Amino acid sequence: MHYSVKILGVACVLALAATGAEARTYKIATNVQADSTAGEMIAEFADTVAEKTDGRVKFKVFANGVLGDQLDYFQQIQKGVIDLGLVNSAALENVIPAYGVVNLPYIFRTSDEYGQVMADPGVRAALFDTAAKHNFAPLGYLSSGFRSLYVTEPVDDVAGIDGKKLRTMSSETYIEMLKRFGAVPTPLAFGELYSAMQQGVVDGAEGGLAGLWSAKFGEVAKYALKTEQTRLTDFVLTSMKFQDEVSPEDMKTVESVFADISLRSIEKADSDDTRDLQKAVDEMGVKVIEVDKAPLMAAVVPMYREAAEDPDKASLLKAIFAIEGRNDLEQ
Repeated sequence: MHYSVKILGVACVLALAATGAEARTYKIATNVQADSTAGEMIAEFADTVAEKTDGRVKFKVFANGVLGDQLDYFQQIQKGVIDLGLVNSAALENVIPAYGVVNLPYIFRTSDEYGQVMADPGVRAALFDTAAKHNFAPLGYLSSGFRSLYVTEPVDDVAGIDGKKLRTMSSETYIEMLKRFGAVPTPLAFGELYSAMQQGVVDGAEGGLAGLWSAKFGEVAKYALKTEQTRLTDFVLTSMKFQDEVSPEDMKTVESVFADISLRSIEKADSDDTRDLQKAVDEMGVKVIEVDKAPLMAAVVPMYREAAEDPDKASLLKAIFAIEGRNDLEQ
């Protein structure tokens, strides 16, 4: 028996040597709950990669902001201290301006448009190719659902958000969008939002309506305006150190597994959002208000014109409009 164990140990060592890889456990940082749509898909990614690489590449997921907010761990990814992380397009536009185009309100009007754009090789190149200059490498994207607005006080339509302090991310695009909607944008860390609404620091937020259930925001924000202005994209980024350490063979596996999950994330995000919003309605008493989006779309047309005049954004905006069959800057 002892002799058999020795043989097995030698065989494992030889197997690792044959692949040119040493078994490692890499850190993945996220600021989302483990049971959120993105959290579940990252867990699936980690488990599948470990299985398909015979344990040579393993991941430990640090969820819910344990390793800091997105800006914190993004900087650690750039330094090679953290291996992978979930960073959204709003945060990335502060580093690479082209990401601001996919953050534009109503750039995606349907899930189908979003899927067509994100699958386009030219769009992916525009978003991914300059990343190495900033010491990171995008692995791919995970779709979140459409983002809307929710508030703590009764409203009947979009006119009700005029002058309301709404939490948003630290993104120039999102801040400008809320100003044009008539609200008062208030950048705030996601982890502070519940208490900020509870204490009246903000009157509500822009975000996925699924969060009314999954993050329990529906306990304080009972009014959901279905504005569906943006579809925030979460990108999984890797450090350059991670790219160097993982063998080419195993990196192909990592990329293949993530590509499959990425494709499925659109449908899953939509399905999970519908389910969670309904739970917020049924169990928290949240009221969903269907709104006329036309005034909001008209309000943000100047943002398209500004992007069309920006050399860092113009070509990507034109490419997306071509994919969607939109002929001008109007909605």
